[in-house]
Amino acid sequence: MNHGQVTVLHGREGEPVRLLRGAGDARIVVGPATGARHRSMCVVRLEPGSSTIDLRHPSEAVWYVAAGHGRAVPGDGASALVLEPGAMVHIGPQTGYAITADAGEALELIGGPAPPDPTLAQPGPDAPSEGAVRLFHRDRPALRVPLISSDARLVVFPAVGAQTANMNYVRLAAGEENTAHRHPESEDTIAILSGRGTVDDLTNGVTLEFEAGDLIHVPVGLEHRVKADRGVGVESVGGPCPPDSAMLRLAQEP
Repeated sequence: MNHGQVTVLHGREGEPVRLLRGAGDARIVVGPATGARHRSMCVVRLEPGSSTIDLRHPSEAVWYVAAGHGRAVPGDGASALVLEPGAMVHIGPQTGYAITADAGEALELIGGPAPPDPTLAQPGPDAPSEGAVRLFHRDRPALRVPLISSDARLVVFPAVGAQTANMNYVRLAAGEENTAHRHPESEDTIAILSGRGTVDDLTNGVTLEFEAGDLIHVPVGLEHRVKADRGVGVESVGGPCPPDSAMLRLAQEP
């Protein structure tokens, strides 16, 4: 049975959360308060030289670098990972980490724990890390999915060891649209990086407009379609959580 409807949320209107040590802004846009059960999606801006608090989540987490440069610092003392636009950081369960912005520019992040972490804003405990902090990049995808677009890249997903927190990168050319689809056991969350378009909630017969800075949330089982039908292309990150195993099998068929 399907429940709910597709929503378009504005990143600037998310719930503030105290994730930062220093100047900046952090907001939970998609999470339990908006009806999400499988993923939280935060929008974070770290001003130059500032950082997150020390973090550790019961589940995996993944972050996308939308702008700026910085470091992902593992809590186990391993070498920091260099962040640049397009980088994706995957954090294993019960793994300590922090993210810092370089001194010269702000760092903008989109992502968070999946499933949501109810203690997100509390500092991580001082304990050995159980997992790893790993670096990926949108320009080094492991798989492409024509069902979604002519340029849909799977980057952080089960094939690379991400079982609950995944991150895809998708570009729709002006006039392009998804094949209508649904995720029987997954929520779909899509953060719009650039452009504008519409999303069809085909289950409920509703079409919603979106633009850069918005996040689209699709509850489990709803048939939907994202369209770049407002004169420009669309660039986004996100994807279904937990990963849609049937879609992944289809994508890997020769």
